Amino acid sequence: MLDIPILRANAVHEIGHAVVGAVLGMDLVNVAIVDRVRVDGNLQSLGHARFRRDPWIRRAKRHYLDVIAMSLAGMAAEDVFLGGHDDGAAGNDGSDLFEATNTAMALELTYGMGAKLASYGHPARYPDGNFDPMLLPRVDAVLQEQLDRAKSILLRHREACTILADELAVRRELPAQEVLDALEHSAQENQKNPRSD
Repeated sequence: MLDIPILRANAVHEIGHAVVGAVLGMDLVNVAIVDRVRVDGNLQSLGHARFRRDPWIRRAKRHYLDVIAMSLAGMAAEDVFLGGHDDGAAGNDGSDLFEATNTAMALELTYGMGAKLASYGHPARYPDGNFDPMLLPRVDAVLQEQLDRAKSILLRHREACTILADELAVRRELPAQEVLDALEHSAQENQKNPRSD
């Protein structure tokens, strides 16, 4: 069984995904953490924020930027609420940062939604980095912009995030409606008491 500080850190991470995704209009189903670690290959699953995906949604650039922001929101939440993120959010195939990087690369290389219009196929075709040397700075700029965007959303809903993370650490799962209710309350409070920063 995981100890309380680890459970709390996992809860902060997953609430980050849930809050940013919900604020960006994604259809949240639930958010959950586990109290035991199951390792499959290089991946260990400690929780999830589950969203319903609409197969008919129009996937323009804004959609992909929202996906990147939501993917980086766990890392953003760790930075905002815990003072820094650990390596669980990055590194391995399938990690949040890995998936966000692939999406940002697809904007630049595949979908004609980056600095250049040409499509070079799926980014996996370039495992050795044999592509435009300016690609990585452009991808990194997209990632940094969306990480900052996620942090801004979390800071705007700081109190709701703290309450939700505490609840998630205790109960291990929260339904979407509870997250949405906390965000609505947070938005009402923000309107009554606007921040001066």
